[in-house]
Amino acid sequence: MTSTPRHRIIDPHVHLWDPRTTPRQVSPLVKLFGRWPSLVERLARSATPQPLVDFVGATDYVLNAHLPANFRADVGHHDVQGIVHVEADWSARGVLGPVGETRWLDRLDDPPLAIVGHAVIDDVDKLQVQLDAHSAASGRLRGIRDSLAAHPNERVHTWTDASRLGSDGTRVGLAALGERQLTFEAWCYSNQLDELAALAADVPMTKIMLDHIGTPVGIGGPFSGVGETAAERERIRDDWYAGLEQVAANPNVYCKLSGLLMPICGFDYHNRQAAGDGPSRAELVDTLAPHILNALSTFGPERCMFASNFPMDKVSISYVQLFDVFIEISASAGLTHGQQAALFADNAAEFYQLIDTEVRSDNEAGPI
Repeated sequence: MTSTPRHRIIDPHVHLWDPRTTPRQVSPLVKLFGRWPSLVERLARSATPQPLVDFVGATDYVLNAHLPANFRADVGHHDVQGIVHVEADWSARGVLGPVGETRWLDRLDDPPLAIVGHAVIDDVDKLQVQLDAHSAASGRLRGIRDSLAAHPNERVHTWTDASRLGSDGTRVGLAALGERQLTFEAWCYSNQLDELAALAADVPMTKIMLDHIGTPVGIGGPFSGVGETAAERERIRDDWYAGLEQVAANPNVYCKLSGLLMPICGFDYHNRQAAGDGPSRAELVDTLAPHILNALSTFGPERCMFASNFPMDKVSISYVQLFDVFIEISASAGLTHGQQAALFADNAAEFYQLIDTEVRSDNEAGPI
C-alpha cells in the first residue's frame, strides 16, 4: 500500500480547555474528586442531562484537559502548522465572562493562530461590549460563535432556544460582526439550514462559517429516536443536502468538512472504539466520502476546509486516521494540487486572516 502523502495543515476547528484551572461546568467535580477519575465520571454522568451525555458519547474527553501539548501528541505524522480555537464551554458568569477564555488562550505558551470567542449574538448592546473586551484581550480574535443548534426531538440535546437563529436580533448582531471584519461561526443542526440560508442572505457583508457541514442528526443510524429506519435516514439526507444548497447559494457562507463522527450523527463509531472494534480507514472513507464530496460540489473547494473538531470527534477516531481519511478522499476527488492545499490550509488562512502561513521546514517544531 502506498504511504499517505503529507499536506501542510492548518486545523480550523479545535477546542482547548483545562477544567482544573479554568471555569467549566465540570470544573468543581474535577477539582474536588480529580484523584479518582472513575468517581468523577460517575458523578458527571449522574449530574448531566441524558441528551448531553448522549451527545458527548464519552465523558473523559470533557473531563480531561485538552491543551496544546495534548493536541500535539495526537497529530502523528501530519504536518499541522497551527490551529484555530473555537469557543468551548467557558462558564464564567457576567457580561464579560466569555472574555476570560480569549485572555487565557492568548497567554498560553503555545497559543492558537486565531481565536473564535463566545458572545451573545442577538443582544447587540451586550455584543458590542463583549466584542470590545475580546479585541482588547487578544489580537488573535477573528470571529464569534454563539451555538444555535436546536432540534425538535426532545431527546436530542438542544443548545439554545430554536427561535434565536431566525430572529431580528441575530441579524443585527451578525451585521455588527461584519462591520468589525469579524466572522460568525454558525453551528446548527441540518433541520435549521433553511433558516440559516435566509439569515445569511440578509447579512451579505458578514462572512459565515457553517460548522460540521450542518450536523445531520441520525444520518448514519439511530440516535435518540432519530434516524431509526433506512427510509428516515434517506429523508434526513435529502433534506440535509437540499438545505446545504440553500445555504451555499449565499457566497458569504463557507463550510467546515468536519464533525460527522460526533455520536449525534448516528454512525456509532464511538461505541465501536470503546469496544476495541473501531472502523477501518476503508470503511471510514466509504462512509464519509459521499457527504464530503457532496459538500465540496455544493460549496466549491474554494469555500470548504477540512477540520478535526478535536477532541469531540476523538471519541470515534484518532487524529492520524481522520486526516489520513481526509487526504484519501481529497486525492480521489479529482482536485488539483492547489485545491487540495486550499482545503487543508490555505482557505483557513484566508478566512481567519492569518498573516504568517509560510510552510516551515520539517525540522521546525511547534505551530507557526
